[in-house]
Amino acid sequence: MIYPWQAEMFRQLVGERDRLPQALLLHGPQGLGKTDFARHFAQALLCESPLPDGAPCGACPACGWFASGNHPDFRHLGLDADAPAEEGGDAPGRKGSEQIGVDAVRSLAGFMTTSTHRDGLRIVLVEPAHALNVFAANALLKTLEEPLPRTLFLLVSHVPARLPATVRSRCRQVPCHPPPAAQAQAWLAREGVARPDLFLALAAGAPLEALRLSQQDGGQRAELLRRLADPAQSLVQLSEFVARLPVEEWLGWLQRWAYDLLARKLAGAPHYHLDAGELTDRIAARADLHDLLAWEHQLRDAKRLAHHPLNPRLFAESLLAPMLAMR
Repeated sequence: MIYPWQAEMFRQLVGERDRLPQALLLHGPQGLGKTDFARHFAQALLCESPLPDGAPCGACPACGWFASGNHPDFRHLGLDADAPAEEGGDAPGRKGSEQIGVDAVRSLAGFMTTSTHRDGLRIVLVEPAHALNVFAANALLKTLEEPLPRTLFLLVSHVPARLPATVRSRCRQVPCHPPPAAQAQAWLAREGVARPDLFLALAAGAPLEALRLSQQDGGQRAELLRRLADPAQSLVQLSEFVARLPVEEWLGWLQRWAYDLLARKLAGAPHYHLDAGELTDRIAARADLHDLLAWEHQLRDAKRLAHHPLNPRLFAESLLAPMLAMR
């Protein structure tokens, strides 16, 4: 499937189905549905009876094989080999290895040398492409340097800079941008999100991430901000509260609030936590600008350790303590 904000990009690319390059690199922020788009585009190219707009028919044998994950001319290299993408395509939270190894690329050897079904296209989806380790990237580069006819590589990444420049240079760049706010909010409203403006702001304009945040919101984010601004809350109490939450979630909330506090301190408007204006104003009025800048920098540095903090309790306390000193 594709989403409303991807319709024009699909129309442009499917219109070039007979003159596509050997590789496309779809890149942009998380939460836009890039992997969903790549799979839909691949299915459209493999479909034996595409619709007038180029979309897959969903009824031919090729579409049936694709839907069941058994199309003979399609391969998916991912963190979980040949596993379908999760809902939302490029949302965080995938389990398994953090790298795509060289064996996964080498496993394509037989696929690349076998004749395609009914003389059609051969398509390889690599996502997230930035998870290719150095050996896997070099192996892929050799394949891209000697392209086979009627073969297309679809690379998907939200951090394309992690890919070697040599690999990027052999792909046509396809940037994926967040949709206009009005379009994204209308889509979220149709999905049943009560505050599309709030969750879209928290997701930095990425609709699928906004939908995920709305579905997982149990009030903990608002409660954390309230506790942080409450002088009666001790560091121990705060660390005990966040210990029950995923590190990536509460760290992301703090990063966004630090940005909002800086914006308010500099006479701007909060950008993320739109429902915490009163708390943001109160803390920003009291906090020292240099302290806020130092905290925001500390939170950005901490993101590298979020997946594997050596001591989760001390990790949380070190990031919460600066806020207690500012309130």
